[in-house]
Amino acid sequence: MCQEAIRKKGGRNEPPGKGWQMGEKAAAIYAGSGAVLYHGDFLRIAGSMENESVDMVFTDPPFELTGGGMKKGKLLYEGGEVFQNCGFSTKEINFKDWLPEVYRILKKERFFYVMSNDRNLFPLHDACIASGFKFCELLVMDKKMTVPSTYYPKRAEFILMYRKGRFRRAHFSGSTVIETRIPRGKEKRHPTEKPVPMIEHLVRCSTLENEICLDPFMGSCPAGEACIKNGRGFIGVEKERRWFEISQDRIKSLEV
Repeated sequence: MCQEAIRKKGGRNEPPGKGWQMGEKAAAIYAGSGAVLYHGDFLRIAGSMENESVDMVFTDPPFELTGGGMKKGKLLYEGGEVFQNCGFSTKEINFKDWLPEVYRILKKERFFYVMSNDRNLFPLHDACIASGFKFCELLVMDKKMTVPSTYYPKRAEFILMYRKGRFRRAHFSGSTVIETRIPRGKEKRHPTEKPVPMIEHLVRCSTLENEICLDPFMGSCPAGEACIKNGRGFIGVEKERRWFEISQDRIKSLEV
């Protein structure tokens, strides 16, 4: 069902990545029964996606981390591994570059959820409004743990919720504060991985079975797992090869 979101060329579905190069190698594509994953730059992949072809977007986009969890420019990762520059080469992508594409691809009367820290809330919100989105809610992800800060220790991250066009009646439950447990130890595949149960909650509240969710910066693919477990289709894009391969293995294990 996810292939329906890919632009039809010559009467057939032709995935992006076919016939163009990512560096020295063609972009990798994994197509399972309920998910399609792309190893490539979202701005290039997006060009082969139909207008208004997905039912929800959830993403935790790359942005500069500040202070907490950092030591001499390195992100400390539980388990002893250390990531230079937060482990990402895409951390400085401008919101205004990719948000218009998300708006174009999302269907009308559908919802967009985007993660943010406190420092990026205002520029991210301004870019979302400039792209055409209408603000719905500011959700708080209570991690039930703190990280160091110059001022008060930080315990929360934020989820900005928007819609495209008019309101669509959905199945909202809970509250604007979502208590959750951040993946730790062997559960943690990615240094900034978000909890699958939290994403499952958003997916169930905002979509119907067999509808399609997009994550343009999927990381280790927790959103894909959340979708598959709840009977939704998933399209994910990841530029970093390491995370793409981890995502591919994750989705394969769920589709067995």
